[in-house]
Order: sequence, then structure tokens, then C-alpha cells
Amino acid sequence: MDYTYLDTDKKIEEAVSHFETLDRIAVDFECEFNLHIYGEHLCLIQIFDGVSFYLIDPRASGVTRNGLSLFFSSSVKKLWFDCQSDASLVFKVYGLCIESVFDVRVLAEILGFHGNLHALESEYLHIDSSVNKKKNQQANWLKRPIPESQIEYALEDVAHLMELEDVLVPIVHERKLDKNAESAMRKATSPKKPLPGWTRIGGWKRLTKEEKIYAKNIFIARDKIAKRFNVPAARVMNKHLITELAKERPSSEGRLREKLQNESERFLSFLIPAVWNAMEISRKESD
Repeated sequence: MDYTYLDTDKKIEEAVSHFETLDRIAVDFECEFNLHIYGEHLCLIQIFDGVSFYLIDPRASGVTRNGLSLFFSSSVKKLWFDCQSDASLVFKVYGLCIESVFDVRVLAEILGFHGNLHALESEYLHIDSSVNKKKNQQANWLKRPIPESQIEYALEDVAHLMELEDVLVPIVHERKLDKNAESAMRKATSPKKPLPGWTRIGGWKRLTKEEKIYAKNIFIARDKIAKRFNVPAARVMNKHLITELAKERPSSEGRLREKLQNESERFLSFLIPAVWNAMEISRKESD
């Protein structure tokens, strides 16, 4: 696929001037979520204007927050599929909101469809992608240059969003679901403050108030070590151990060492005292 590579604020500005002459563009992201290094990172923005493809490289030295802000705040309607996690990342990393979003997934769900984008394309457009989705989801989008196979995968995610809107909107209207769609769209595209990472660990809602104190402090302790070594937090300690330790609360460092004995030797000498200290802090906060 041919595309225009936008690796400076100036190029983004010129592209935005073009986009704002259009009725809509299709947009998607490729991101890093604690898979290869520490933290969450916006790696690529892929765009289709109905004729041509574009790639904004947020990691290019010539792209700054100002250039990204110019794109995100542009008035052109931005077709997306499931914008919430992408919008949350942009707010968390850059403190920016994405304006004028139209989430195609909202229309699909209003019509009772709850699959992924490729399944939606297959269902309504009879398009079946040949790209290895799982392989590219696990790919390292931080590396430069980006392999052409990954770029092809990224661009496919925006290639048919306009067709989907054109097919789904009339069906929603025919079934008299317009008001439902409008309400759901407002909810899906409204800016939301990202939740703290510890509230997203498995079983968080089922923990007691005291257990949540422990889980939060253990999560923070693990996170600090991961940040120090710039590695995904899961490499420091299995996330399931957070809730286990919060519930069991080992009574000694020796017992804690037993619980952590299968974790990476590289981090164990840092992890044991850090988690033990987190539990001490939690005991005081629980009193």
C-alpha cells in the first residue's frame, strides 16, 4: 500500500489543512501497552481520507505534542473502531483529548454485533483479511523502521471504516435506533479520566476494602521496579500474585520469598524488600 509518512509537525499541519476540507477521515492507533518496555506508548497513527493513506509517527524526533494536538483537535470527523482505550492513552500520555470522534463500534453494538473489526468487516462487507492479526498485535511497534508487513496490517484497520459507516448508518435508521445510537455515541466518545492501573488488575472489584489497600501498594511497588529497569511490569512479578498477596498477606519476609520463588531472579533482590515494605505501609493504612 502507498502512504504518506508524516514525521514532522510541519507535515502534520499540512495534512490537517487537507483533512479539514473533507467530510471525514478514518483513524486508528498502534500502541505499546507494557509488552516490550515499561509503560504505555502511542507508536503510530494510521489515517485514510477515502483516497490516500497517511501515517503519523509520534516517535519521530520532528513530531511534538503540538503537532499531535493539532491533529487531535481538528474539526474533521474521525471514524474510529473502539476509540475509548485510544482516547484514554492520548489523555494519559499527552494530556490531550481527541475531538470529533465517530465510533463505528457503537453502531455495530446497537445492532447487536459484539465482535472485533475484522469480524465486522466480514459480516457486513464480506471482506476477509489475509493479514496475521495475532502476530501483528504482538509485534514491537516501537522499532524503527517499521516493517512493511506491519504497516500493511495497520493500514488495513482504517481501509474500510468509511464503508462500514455507509452500511451501518442506514440499518440503524431503518430500525429506528437513531436516538439509541446518538446516546451511546456521546457516552463512548466523551473524554474519560484514565483509571489507576491497580484498579484494572484481575478480581479488583471483589477485593475487600483492606485487600484493595494492599493490592494498590503492591502494584505501585512492582511498577517502580519495572520503571527503573524499563521492562514490562509482568516481567518483574506475575500480576495474579498481586491479588494473592493482598488476600494472604504473608507474615514474614521468608514466607513472602516462598510466594515469589518462581519470579525472575533478575528482580527478586529488589522485589522482596519492595513488596514487604508495601505490605508494611498497607498494615499502617489499614489500622
